[in-house]
Amino acid sequence: MLGAVSKVVRNGQLTIPSKIRKVLHIKDNDLIRFDVTDNKIVITPVSIVNKDQAYFFTKKWQKAIKKAEGAIKKGRYSVYHSGKELKKDVEG
Repeated sequence: MLGAVSKVVRNGQLTIPSKIRKVLHIKDNDLIRFDVTDNKIVITPVSIVNKDQAYFFTKKWQKAIKKAEGAIKKGRYSVYHSGKELKKDVEG
């Protein structure tokens, strides 16, 4: 387990030690979430996702992506040379 000590300074600010920033790839201006679990502070690097792209990170969407990637690896896909071909196949 990687550990380090830091001092809380004015206004509750603290510095995340460099060896921890390096391991977690935390850079200047990154966002950090603070949670309290079992009387401990848990610090987690976070990313903000645009609302119109949030669907991509849902479990349902990620499951569909993995399924599609598996099908592609197995060669189960179709190639269409025109929109008409695709429409014909989709409409049955």
